Amino acid sequence: MREFIPHVITPEEAETLAVSVVTKDYSNNDPIVDKIKKAIESVIKLNWEPPSLTRLEKHHKSHDWHIDTGSNNHMLWCDYGCSVLLTNTEDAGFLEYRDGRIILPEEHFCGLAIHSSDIEHRTDQPGNRVTFLAFIAEDKSEEK
Repeated sequence: MREFIPHVITPEEAETLAVSVVTKDYSNNDPIVDKIKKAIESVIKLNWEPPSLTRLEKHHKSHDWHIDTGSNNHMLWCDYGCSVLLTNTEDAGFLEYRDGRIILPEEHFCGLAIHSSDIEHRTDQPGNRVTFLAFIAEDKSEEK
């Protein structure tokens, strides 16, 4: 499974989250994070309780090919990986899936990429990339 939803947040909201990764005042209860979570919930039935997690990541180097259950299978609980690019610069690089689909920074900026955890992907970036990430366990409970 793979989905992409453009413009889930505004450029101003992306900048606010990107700054919070530097100032270390990121909160999982932020209204901007809530907005992203609602967009994710529109696509998949999920459980936000642990072990599901969200985080902001600032990286200045590429992530090699991987799946979201972890290189050492330390996140076998993870059913979906999600990302929103928070920096709108050419050196933020791109998200690429093994089948060749590439999401360029101008597309991924403020847009939400969702994929099942078994889909191999990577980022290729020459510069800094600030990203909102979510690793999610699917809600497998029965509806009543």
